[in-house]
Amino acid sequence: MRMRKAERFIPAAVLALVLLCFVTGIGSREKVWEDMTYTALRFSQGTHRSLADGDSYGEMNEGPGFVLPAGTYRVKWRVSSDGDNELRLSGLYGLNCDTQVITLPAGQETGEASFTLREATAGLELTFAFCSGTVMDVEELRLYSPAYRDGAFTFLFLAALGLLLWKEICSGRLTQPRRMRLCLVGLAVLIGSAPSFKDTVCLGHDSVFHLVRLMNLADGLTDGLPVRLGGFSYNGFGAITSVFYPDLFLTLPALLIHLGSSMQFAVNAYCIALNALSALTMYVCAKRLFEDEDAGAMAAVAYVLCVYRLSDVYTRFAVGEMTAMALLPLFLLGLWETLLGEKRRWPLLGLAASAIALSHVLSTVICAALAAVCCLLTLRRLFVEKRFISVLKALTLAALLCAFWLVPFAHFAGRGIGGMSLFKDPAYFVLHPAQLLLQGEGELAVDPADPALATFSLELGLPLLLGAALTFGLQGKKGEDRRHSRLALALTLLGIALALCSTALFPWPYMRKLTGGLSDALQFPWRLLMPASALLCLCCGWAYRRFAPEHPERMTAALLALCALSVLPMLSRETRSNRYIPFGEGISPDLAYTEYTLPGTVPEETRNAALRTEGGAQVKDVQKQGSRITARVMAEQDAALILPLYGYDGYRAKLTESRTALSVSCTEDRRLRVALPAGTDGTLCVWYAGLPAWRIADAISLVTLAAAAALWLKQKKEKNKRKTDENQAY
Repeated sequence: MRMRKAERFIPAAVLALVLLCFVTGIGSREKVWEDMTYTALRFSQGTHRSLADGDSYGEMNEGPGFVLPAGTYRVKWRVSSDGDNELRLSGLYGLNCDTQVITLPAGQETGEASFTLREATAGLELTFAFCSGTVMDVEELRLYSPAYRDGAFTFLFLAALGLLLWKEICSGRLTQPRRMRLCLVGLAVLIGSAPSFKDTVCLGHDSVFHLVRLMNLADGLTDGLPVRLGGFSYNGFGAITSVFYPDLFLTLPALLIHLGSSMQFAVNAYCIALNALSALTMYVCAKRLFEDEDAGAMAAVAYVLCVYRLSDVYTRFAVGEMTAMALLPLFLLGLWETLLGEKRRWPLLGLAASAIALSHVLSTVICAALAAVCCLLTLRRLFVEKRFISVLKALTLAALLCAFWLVPFAHFAGRGIGGMSLFKDPAYFVLHPAQLLLQGEGELAVDPADPALATFSLELGLPLLLGAALTFGLQGKKGEDRRHSRLALALTLLGIALALCSTALFPWPYMRKLTGGLSDALQFPWRLLMPASALLCLCCGWAYRRFAPEHPERMTAALLALCALSVLPMLSRETRSNRYIPFGEGISPDLAYTEYTLPGTVPEETRNAALRTEGGAQVKDVQKQGSRITARVMAEQDAALILPLYGYDGYRAKLTESRTALSVSCTEDRRLRVALPAGTDGTLCVWYAGLPAWRIADAISLVTLAAAAALWLKQKKEKNKRKTDENQAY
């Protein structure tokens, strides 16, 4: 009876504490830039100005040039002066702020004021100006960031995890062997997430692009889901990165930022979540394939601490690919079920394929090629058992689920927008075969004929190599299930083949000729280590489990130790990296990339964010926040406004009072132009609404998802009913 009361009371109490944290702000944290007078501000003639000493009025300092996200900030100062002076705010490429001048009253030595940045600012400067009086002494200046809710979100996630474990314990499903597996896999996740347990974001190869993409997505959430355009990138001119670089799962950290967390917390939480998801999906996949929970735990440990996967997460910061890798085991399981297992489970293949497609396009292409190879290898069963029907159903399900992304993608691709400039000849980025056998700090040859080497880990790793060797060695062992043994061997051979295809042993120059250059989209052949690593981790689950069948928990612990020793040098280097973004600071919206922009775009021109007028239009009270602009406009004759927004299809403009729709177009310099008819007088509102056809695609995807969920719930209900009937009969 007491246990039942606790089962009801504890979740309610935890929920109440979480709500209390969010309502009261407990756990919120500000970034404080301590006295910046001597550390960040640059005073060319000192902090003292006096007319008696021959000094003149004017600005006293420069700096500090912070990159700050949007939000409300506070400044505190200690200044001695006998006149009213000023603290001025400015940005490197302009400042969208509610105030740009803070008055420092005469005789008031200390003071505090707040200001709100409506958009992220690159190069924010706080400048003291000696404007009146006879003397001015700057003694201290402090800056305070908005109060981020990182602590409250941390408590929320820990509470959710704790309640989940509590539920499993109360249900009796978390037996002692399962607790042991959970602890070992959980430790692997903790070790693999070491660089994320900080309040800074370490910078990897692609960090700038993906962090800007994340902030652009967070800005676009203001207009609802799904996000197509955000107003953060390119100094607030906006970008449709979400259309070409699908970011369904990246919406989660973007939502955290939108709800008040810091960028650093959101990114680190996402990396930890992906590590945990990778362990879960690999466990589910290996457990099902080999019908053994210990094999699932061992495969999960190997996958979480896989060298290439962790290199994706931290060294390369390849957000799309690392998200796809977390979902890849589900795709492999769905593919196996459809081709060799229970073909009625084809929805898993469709769901997993759509999830990967909505994470990373290149990973989708690799998975499609892998699926095609597997279909060829099982061609006889595909037709004899009519499994090709299940494959077609899965493809249809994936296409319908992705319709909301595919339709805008096709529209803008037809306008000449894309990432063709990213295509690279794979032959110049192949691995040397020796690379696959290295350990820890790998070496990558940019050109096979060039001895110049870059240094980051791109190898299979000792645990996977040893697992492959054990798989071969255990073939033919007495007492082994031949079906599982052959499956493990097939996975190993396919994984090794994919790994070898990433090296100079594969004829990439001929592949380029054969595909007419389409293989250039792959960019780097070592991307094939993604499926290769997943396949070899699966065979590791079987091999290590069969190598020591009497003590599976000891074998799992030994595998964990081996994997940790293999990746800890890399993780230590990434954790202690001196390239990072401190807590409270942001990423600059000033970009030089031209991928996924309108043809002819010159990113440097976004540094001039001035609003232009044509035909004598009058504008006042301009307010810009992301991709939304409001202003009071008047035009006696036909006129136009040239706004600091890129002119992508899908913008709408209207006069609020009369609800009159205004015509929008794109100028030669790719800016958005709003036509003002003669006699215009009212409040202009400009926002991004998308195109009507996209709403149909949204509805198709939403209905398909709802139907799939209803079917799953129905099947689960029927399954539970069958179990109940069997138990009653027994």
